[in-house]
Amino acid sequence: MRLGKLLVAAVPVAAALLTVPVAQASAPTFCGEIGGQWDGQYCRTSVESVRKATRDIKIAIPGDLVDNPTTGPVIRDYLATLMNNWRTAAANMVADSWGEENYQVFRRGDVLSVVFHETYHADGPDFNNAYRTFTFDMAGGRRLMLADLVKPGLDPLVEIPPLARPYIEQALDAAPPPHQPRSYPFFFERWTPDKVYSGAYKAWALNGDELIIWMPDYPVAHDRPVDFTPGIMQWSMDGGTVQAHIPLSALAPILRPEFGGS
Repeated sequence: MRLGKLLVAAVPVAAALLTVPVAQASAPTFCGEIGGQWDGQYCRTSVESVRKATRDIKIAIPGDLVDNPTTGPVIRDYLATLMNNWRTAAANMVADSWGEENYQVFRRGDVLSVVFHETYHADGPDFNNAYRTFTFDMAGGRRLMLADLVKPGLDPLVEIPPLARPYIEQALDAAPPPHQPRSYPFFFERWTPDKVYSGAYKAWALNGDELIIWMPDYPVAHDRPVDFTPGIMQWSMDGGTVQAHIPLSALAPILRPEFGGS
């Protein structure tokens, strides 16, 4: 049984999210704090492994958000952890590699979502994509979780899928590589929150009147359970292979009023 890998799948999404920020005064300062050098667009560093392989690291910093009292603590922790993780991984690399992070900001009134897109290259021939997202109520000064969008007592991972199904299926049909609609593994039942391909809906953002979900949030090595389709190749899935755009109006029966709930 051979492994089918979709590491090019997130390229269209990557193009949409490739946002190089305008430098803010706080970005160079924070860059120094995490051990990089600011080049005017990115916080950069390079690490040489014990085997003399070099990893180049580029991290975009939302300078207007790292010092904001609502967004700053979360974003600083994420970016510092990312830099540290990439440095640590670089120490044992056997071949040259690179890691790059970019971001995009979405807004819905006082709600702000930041989507971080990580692209990294390891020892193999392909690059990988991952998405980390954070959403904040800027007026209330707090981070929002997916459960904060729905009415009290409701589980978003139970309530969202049946209402969002037509839009998720549309995204599955459009996902690369070109494929027959509803063919394995691009059918709805393999992308519900309890299945590995969905990333459990961890990567999401509010943009105007829609909920966007990136699936999966990180690269998936293979489908589980592995015996789901005996005799059929196992698929790996790159982060962001499927990007579902779900109108909030479709979710109105379960949403709180401030998010368009009925």
